[in-house]
Amino acid sequence: MQKKKIYRISWILLLLFLLAGCGTGQKKITDGSEAYTGRKDNEELGLEEVEVPKDDGKLYIVTAIDSERKIMTLQDHETTREKPFNYTGATYIRGKYGDNLTIDQISAGELVTIERKGETLTDVQISNEVFSYDDLHNFSLDRKMQTLSVGGTTYFFDDNVGVFHNNSKIALSDISEQDTICLKGADRQIYTIQVKAGHGTVALQNTEVFQGGYITIGNLLSMKITPQMRIEVPEGTYLLSVANDGYGGSREIQVEANQETLVNLDELKGEGPKSCQIRFKVEPENASVYLDGKRIDISKAVEVRYGTHRLTAEADGYEKWSRILIVNSKTAELTIKLSDKSSDETIATSNNNNNNNNKNNVTPDNASGSGN
Repeated sequence: MQKKKIYRISWILLLLFLLAGCGTGQKKITDGSEAYTGRKDNEELGLEEVEVPKDDGKLYIVTAIDSERKIMTLQDHETTREKPFNYTGATYIRGKYGDNLTIDQISAGELVTIERKGETLTDVQISNEVFSYDDLHNFSLDRKMQTLSVGGTTYFFDDNVGVFHNNSKIALSDISEQDTICLKGADRQIYTIQVKAGHGTVALQNTEVFQGGYITIGNLLSMKITPQMRIEVPEGTYLLSVANDGYGGSREIQVEANQETLVNLDELKGEGPKSCQIRFKVEPENASVYLDGKRIDISKAVEVRYGTHRLTAEADGYEKWSRILIVNSKTAELTIKLSDKSSDETIATSNNNNNNNNKNNVTPDNASGSGN
C-alpha cells in the first residue's frame, strides 16, 4: 500500500510540473522562416523557381535582326535606347491581329510589343495600336519642315524618326521621291519609314547627238536630254530609249538601289537618219490627225523620222487631242481615242504600255529593238 501511494504522488507531481511548463514558458520570436520554403529548401528538394514572362507595355522599334546569332535589337520608342535581346525557336512571333509569323516576316523598322524572361524574348507582336501604310508612291518629302505628304494627307516626323532599307538603318537624306515606302506611326506622327524599293541613278554619256531630243525610261518618264544628264529612277528593269533628228535606239537597263547605271548614247546612235513606219487607229474614225502641224493620211502607214514630234487629233464634239511623240523604233502601231477631256502628254513608239486616262497607247512591233 505504501508503495502505491508513493507512485501516485510521483505521477501527480510530474503532471503538475508539465502543466506548469506549458503555462509559464516564453513565446518564441520568429522571422517567419518556418512558414516559407526558401531557395535553399527548394534546392534541397530538387525544385526550380519559374520566372513569369514580363510585359512592360512599351512600344519598341526593331532596329536589327541577327538570324545567325538569334539576336533582335530593339529601340525603346520613348527613350530611344537600344538593347539586344535573344530569341529562340520557342519565341512566339505574332502579327498585328495575333496571327503566327516567322522571324523572317519581321523586318527592321517594325513597331512591336514584347514579353520576355530576363534577356530572352518569349513573345514579339506587331503593335495593333499604330498605323502601317504600305507601298506608297508619289509622295512629297520636306526634310526642313519635317513633313511627308501623300494622297492629300500630311504626316509629321521628328529627329528620332527611324529610316530603314533592306533591314539596315539609312539616313533620311537617302530617301528619294522615286522610292516606294512604308510609313508606320500613330495619328499623323511618323515613327519609322521603311524603303521597300529604293532608287538608283541613270547617268548619260556622250549626249551630243541627242541633246534636245528625248529619253524615255519604261513607263516612268520622258525627258529632254541635256549634257551630263543624271536621272533618279526606282530600282528595276526598264527599256531605255532615245531619239533625236533621225537617230535613236533602245536598250534594256537594270537599275539597282543606291547604284549608278552608265548609259553610253553613242551605242544607241546607230546608222542614220532613220525613220519609223507608224500605223494609226483613231476613234472616232472621222477624226483628223496632224503631225507637226500637217494633216496626215492615216489610211496607210506613215513614215516618220526618228526624233521628237507634235501629234494632234481633233473631231467635232471632242476635245483636241495633243501629244509629244517620241519616235525611236522601226515600226509601231498608235491608237488614238479622243475624249471629252483634254490632255497633253508624251508618248513614245518604243514603249509597250503607254496608257493614260484617255486610253491612248502605242504598241510597237519591235519594242526591244537595238536601234540599228
